Amino acid sequence: MSLPALSLATALFALLLLRRWRRASKLPPGPPRDPIIGNLRQMPTERPPLVFHEWAKTYGDVVYLELPGKSIVPLDSLQAGEDLLDKRSAIYSDRPAFTLYELFGWTPTMSFLPYGKQFAVQRQMHQSYLNRIKVVNHKPMQLREARALVDNLLHMRIGEHERYLSRFSTGVITQVVAGHRITSDDDPYLRLSKMILESLFHSGPPGATAIDFLPFLRHFPFWFPGTYYARVASEWRAMVRELHEYPLWTVRAQKESGKARPSFILSQLAEMEESRTETEQDMEELRGSAAAMFGAGESTTWSTLSSFLLAMVLRPECQEKAHKEIASVVGSTRLPDFADRESLPYVECVHQEVLRWAPAVPLGLPHRVMEDDTYRGMFIPAGSTVFANIKGMTLDEKIYHDPHAFNPERYLQPPHGRGEPHFPAKFGFGRRVCTGQYLADNSVWIAIATTLAACRISNAVDENGDAIVPAGTVSYGIGSHPEEFQCVITARSPQSAAIVRSALSCDPDEC
Repeated sequence: MSLPALSLATALFALLLLRRWRRASKLPPGPPRDPIIGNLRQMPTERPPLVFHEWAKTYGDVVYLELPGKSIVPLDSLQAGEDLLDKRSAIYSDRPAFTLYELFGWTPTMSFLPYGKQFAVQRQMHQSYLNRIKVVNHKPMQLREARALVDNLLHMRIGEHERYLSRFSTGVITQVVAGHRITSDDDPYLRLSKMILESLFHSGPPGATAIDFLPFLRHFPFWFPGTYYARVASEWRAMVRELHEYPLWTVRAQKESGKARPSFILSQLAEMEESRTETEQDMEELRGSAAAMFGAGESTTWSTLSSFLLAMVLRPECQEKAHKEIASVVGSTRLPDFADRESLPYVECVHQEVLRWAPAVPLGLPHRVMEDDTYRGMFIPAGSTVFANIKGMTLDEKIYHDPHAFNPERYLQPPHGRGEPHFPAKFGFGRRVCTGQYLADNSVWIAIATTLAACRISNAVDENGDAIVPAGTVSYGIGSHPEEFQCVITARSPQSAAIVRSALSCDPDEC
């Protein structure tokens, strides 16, 4: 090599090193890194949202972690989430590679798609059916299902509440997606739902498992350390594929026989028929968008309602206050409906506090920044995986007083409360915000209001007659869910039980 060429190469190499040094000096703060492996040893395998939140107390609301070939940036404040994921959504809406969820078979599903044409197509499918205006059409069905839920809760054995909460959430989403109403415990959708939910709660946070950090582990035998989730994925992959295939198959068969009921899938098939486009790619987009509705709609609603029951056991005075408000508005001869929502501010406070106190997706699904970016003078490298730590944001003491406490009064204006804001990011950020947010919000609210109107939720007791107080702990996977607890649910009065039974026998528009 000639001297000028060598000098040029040396200069370019020095410039590259200087550029990397300058960028590294401006990276967000974070835990000290080991040589070569970076922060790999420190990455949490249990309760990542809480670990990230503790780190934020030391390093700030934007933390930088480095792994071999990967940068991780957890965001722990609403301000950072809104500034980056909302206001800069043009470059923060991509998804990282989900090695684990690819093994599960979730990759055709909208929630996990990279930012691009396929994602845009599936998202538009959702928005055409689940926007704020269209979801009004589902309110009569949600009202009926909420009343069926309460009737089941009033007649259940102790410990069965999870079964009926899951049935409610599945019952709503199957009618929306496939036009199928669940009427028996052996319904195939209930079986499929149970298996899918179990797989999700055993799958670890998306993009935050050992196999996501070290993708080569997918090729190792299952006994090798770090491959636990790969084994789980191999056990559940067929079930995930069935979720993608079964709803479309059944609706198409019903459509051909003239028995199909209105649904998301039927509406999409009708649009394809009208435009004369029904390619295999169209069908794959429909499978993916329908599976996303099932996967997200079932698990989040179920978990939120389970957290609601837990909160009512732990804070019985809250349910008494909410019941009195409902009674003062609707009287003693009917159940609340959606038209009563604005007249029930304390019930709304209970609803909003459940969503803040126990976010169903505490770490969100990770974003991927598509370009180098600078925020508050900190350099965020292109390709970084960015987590919105929803749980951490709900614990921000600058916004929420005593944030670990369940306290609906926090939202009331002084002197009755502190006037704290509803948590705004419960459904995510930016162009990745949950497309089913309006449907989910309506489902959770009407279930909470109907339960508070007709039921008293109390502690179960042991053999000595002493109250069994739940620990209030939650498990973490792709979502969070209260760990097993017991409660007793009884009718407020014989009249309450009769009203529920009567409401089930009439048209929702008439009772």
